[in-house]
Amino acid sequence: EIPTPSHAWHNPHLNLEWKLFQQGSNINFIHMQATILKPLTSAPIGTDMMPINGLDYEQMNLPLDIVQFNHYDTQEDLWKVMFWFDFIRTIKKRPFWNTETSTCWNGSTDIGQTMKPEGFCRVNSWLPVALGGEANMYWLWRTHWAGHELMHGSVLNATGRPMHIFGEVQQTAAEFDKASDFLSATSVSSDIAIHFGSLNWNMFETQSVISGLKYQDALVKNIYKPVLSKGLRPDVIGPKHTLKDYKVLISAFMMTLEDEDLPARIEEWVKDGGIWIVGPMTDIRTSIGTRYRKSPFGMLEELLDVHCLYQLPDREGLITAQWADGEPFEGTGWYDVFEKSEDSLVTITGGHSSIIGKTTVIKKNVGNGSVILLGSIPTGNTMSKLLDMACEEVGIGNYEVNGNVAVIPREGNGKKGLIVIECAGKHATCSLHERMQDIISEKIYEGILPLKPYEVYVLQEYDN
Repeated sequence: EIPTPSHAWHNPHLNLEWKLFQQGSNINFIHMQATILKPLTSAPIGTDMMPINGLDYEQMNLPLDIVQFNHYDTQEDLWKVMFWFDFIRTIKKRPFWNTETSTCWNGSTDIGQTMKPEGFCRVNSWLPVALGGEANMYWLWRTHWAGHELMHGSVLNATGRPMHIFGEVQQTAAEFDKASDFLSATSVSSDIAIHFGSLNWNMFETQSVISGLKYQDALVKNIYKPVLSKGLRPDVIGPKHTLKDYKVLISAFMMTLEDEDLPARIEEWVKDGGIWIVGPMTDIRTSIGTRYRKSPFGMLEELLDVHCLYQLPDREGLITAQWADGEPFEGTGWYDVFEKSEDSLVTITGGHSSIIGKTTVIKKNVGNGSVILLGSIPTGNTMSKLLDMACEEVGIGNYEVNGNVAVIPREGNGKKGLIVIECAGKHATCSLHERMQDIISEKIYEGILPLKPYEVYVLQEYDN
C-alpha cells in the first residue's frame, strides 16, 4: 500500500492524489445523500460550503439543485468575498444562496472580531443578492443560550432582544422588497472570465513553485482586484464552464490546463475571436503535477510559436523591464524569459546579462483572436495596462471608479441597470454612462455618482 502523506517532505504527486481522493470521497457522500433525498422532497437540494475550492465546487454541485455558500468576511477585506460570489454565480443557472454570514461578528465562547462600522451589515447583506444570489441567511437568528457559540453574532440576542444592527436588517429587507421586480427580472452580465479551478488549488497546495505562494490569494490580489479597479465585472469560472459567452478570458496561475479538455476548447475560442490573457505560471504541469519534458509548457509554445529560454524566481526584484513605450514594466516574484520578436510587448533591461534584451510579455494573433502571454506576476498597474489593451480590442467598456466600488451590470426581460456598492466604508465615486434612476430612493443620477461609506444604489435606465 502507498502510505498516506505525513507532516514531512513527501512526493507532491502522491500528496495531490491523496487530496483528490479525500475530496472525491466527500463529494460522493453528498451525492449519495442527494440521491436518497430527491424522491422524498420537492425542495431544492444543496450543501453549504466554505470558501475553499480544494473541495471542487463544480463537481460537488453537478447533481444538486442550488449552490450554497458560507462566509464571515470582515470590514478589512469585505471586497474579497465578491470573488466567491462571482464564482458560485456561474456554477448553476439558478441563483445561489448565501447560507451563512453574520450580522455583526462570528465567535464561539469568545469573540475574535470587533463591532463593525454602521452600514457594514447592510452592504454585507446586499452583496450576495446584487451579485446573483436569491437569499442571504444569517447565522444565526438568535444567539444560543448554551453550547459552544455563546458569543456568536445574531439578529436577536439570547434574551430575544434585537441586536444593535436590527435597524440595518430591517432597512435591507425593505430595500430588497422595493427592488424585487428588478432583481427578479435581471441577472449579472459579464464579457470577461477569470479561470479558477479545484485541481489547480490542490496542485498549488502540494507544490507552490515559489515558497509561500497561495493560489487564491495571488489570483485575487494580482488578477481579480485590478479587474474590479477598472470598474469591470468578471465572471469567475471553473474549467467545466463554457467559454462562448465571453470576449476576454484570463487564465492565471492555472498550473495545469489538462482539465475538462481546456486546451482544445480555449484554442477554438481564441480562433473564433476571443482574447486570452494567459499566465503567469499557467500550463506548466500535467494533470498529475509533473513537469513537461519537451517544453516548459503543455500547449503554449506550439500554439504561439514562441521559445521560452528560462523560468526564473525573482523574490528580490533584481529583474527590470520596460514596455515598448518606455514605461517601466512592473512584474514580481517570477519571470518566464522568451526570445524577443516583433510580437514582444516588453523588453528585459536588467537582472542578468543572459536575459537582457529578451522579453516576458508577448502578444500573438491566433485565428480571429489573440493571445497575450504574461510571464511575470503582475502588479495592479501591469494588469490594468493589459486589460486596457484587451478590452479596447474587443470593445468592452468599463465604469471609471474611485475607491473600493462594486459595479454590477444586470439585465434581462427588457430591463437593464446597474447596482453600485461602496465596500470599504469610505467615500467613493463611479462615473455613469447614461442617465439612471435609483430604485431605492427614486432619485435621478447622471455623470459622477457620489457614494457615501457603505452606500448602495440600484440603478435602472431612465428614458424620460
